[in-house]
Amino acid sequence: MKYLFVFIALISSYTYAQNINTEQLDSYFSSLEHRNEAMGSIAISKNGKILYSNAIGYKTINGNDKEKSTTATHYKIWSITKTYTAVMIFQLIEEGKLSLDTTLNTFYPQIPNSKKITIRQMLCHRSGIFDYVNDIEKDIKLRDIQSKDSIAELIGTFTPNFKPGENFRYSNSNYLFLGYIIETLDSVNFETALSNRILSKLKLRNTYFGTQTVKNLKNIANTYNFNGSWIPVDGEADYNNHIETADGGIVATMEDMALFIEALFDGKLISEQGLSNMLEGNDSYRLGIMKTQFLDSEGFGHTGGWISESSLFYYPKEELTIAYATNGIVIRKEEILDNVLKIYHNKPFAVSMNRNVQGLVILIIGLLCYSILRFRFSKVLTSRNLIYLGFITPLIFWIGSFISGLLRENYNYLSEPITALDAFYSSSGTFMASIQFTTALLSILFFLIIYKNCKRHQINVIPAMLLLFVPIAMIGASLFPFPNELYSLFTNIIILSALSPITAIFLWRKSQIYGIRRLALLSIFLTIVSICLIAIRSVDPEFVFNYMGIIQRILYLGWSLWFVFLALSFQNLNKKKPS
Repeated sequence: MKYLFVFIALISSYTYAQNINTEQLDSYFSSLEHRNEAMGSIAISKNGKILYSNAIGYKTINGNDKEKSTTATHYKIWSITKTYTAVMIFQLIEEGKLSLDTTLNTFYPQIPNSKKITIRQMLCHRSGIFDYVNDIEKDIKLRDIQSKDSIAELIGTFTPNFKPGENFRYSNSNYLFLGYIIETLDSVNFETALSNRILSKLKLRNTYFGTQTVKNLKNIANTYNFNGSWIPVDGEADYNNHIETADGGIVATMEDMALFIEALFDGKLISEQGLSNMLEGNDSYRLGIMKTQFLDSEGFGHTGGWISESSLFYYPKEELTIAYATNGIVIRKEEILDNVLKIYHNKPFAVSMNRNVQGLVILIIGLLCYSILRFRFSKVLTSRNLIYLGFITPLIFWIGSFISGLLRENYNYLSEPITALDAFYSSSGTFMASIQFTTALLSILFFLIIYKNCKRHQINVIPAMLLLFVPIAMIGASLFPFPNELYSLFTNIIILSALSPITAIFLWRKSQIYGIRRLALLSIFLTIVSICLIAIRSVDPEFVFNYMGIIQRILYLGWSLWFVFLALSFQNLNKKKPS
């Protein structure tokens, strides 16, 4: 296919429109809309020409009164604004008004370490300046403060994250100050600077900045969450009053976004050397621009997200641009864009089956497997050998969840929880749901054998009965995946499995199983640690966000080890009392 691209480029300037499968793209986005997986707009362009554009869902929903989105609908693009800000900074550098080594104290000496913080470090988030967005109370105060110096004083009260240049940490404060620097050097507000330096040059008539300007737009998408139906995001008015910042305040159409980044790489905004400086480095985040990878193609651009999400990337090898924004999303934008690129490159891609059908299929398979085990292998089922299910069940769950993470591209095991693997229609959803159902089935069998052994040894059965919270949670999560309103209920039920080791401590007092009480404490400890770490969200939300994957896995490790401990203990107990 790539040779065909080269051939066409050499023999003519003929449009690439014939090489993009618009019919398949239409079908894919129609499927997303029909399944309530996403609402938003996309534009794909090449050499300044739009190859494909589409909009799905609604821009406004008021009860039964719904207004469809179009390709002319404006969307909040959030942090993609940072690339526009970075371009203007490089323009100022080329005009001799700044350099990458200019220090922040030239403009805002009240910021800690400002004498050592350079423009370069701010562009690539290596300044150490605290991210004001991470502190809700200070963030709210910023909305009411008009003076830049007062805002700088307020942000300056935070302790720096690290010394300048020592580390990377994404901080919106960097671009807040870069925007102020642009306003200072141009002697105009950011909205006017943006218009003079970018919008007017490129004749982008559908890109806007500023709270009042955005409020007056009639064709702008409101934001919604899906919970059985699309419902408005709480407090969107507060977010709308907060978008007048250089770190995330632009509203635009997808076609305007595509034209902007193509102009950047075409040398219409900054010089070739300026662009080279912008792309310098080996990190995924460069100077105001991110690097991504698809197959053997590098892409450069930025993503944005707060109450909605957006993405803008240019692929130099193909001279291809993809701009995408949502005002309602269930599956990740990364998965959608990955499938768009696969369609463009004529690569196969998978869309998970309808989850209602999936749930029915898994249920039928599970019942068939149980029937076979129950009626064809009844002798094995009643054997003490089935205690080994205490080892097998958690092992299958952990291996399965690991494989699910591999299936879901760009999955981060540190920050993303296990429950994210079962997200509605995600690429890992069907497989993870199957793993959960298998885990549930094996957990039920394990419960039956532990229950039978408790009766046989005349041990209280309540701790065994409480094991059923594990299969209940697993079955519920697989049949009612996020964002179903029952999903959170079932996933949180897993916490109640800790009642099994808790009751075992008090009810299993016989000397022959006394050792398991000490093991129960370890399982309980892991559950408590996980809950406590989640509870510190109000104190350190960034920590919880960055390590939610680890935190939830500690919780799941609690019931997993309890299964293993039960298997070991009853195995030893049966050796002491042969049947």
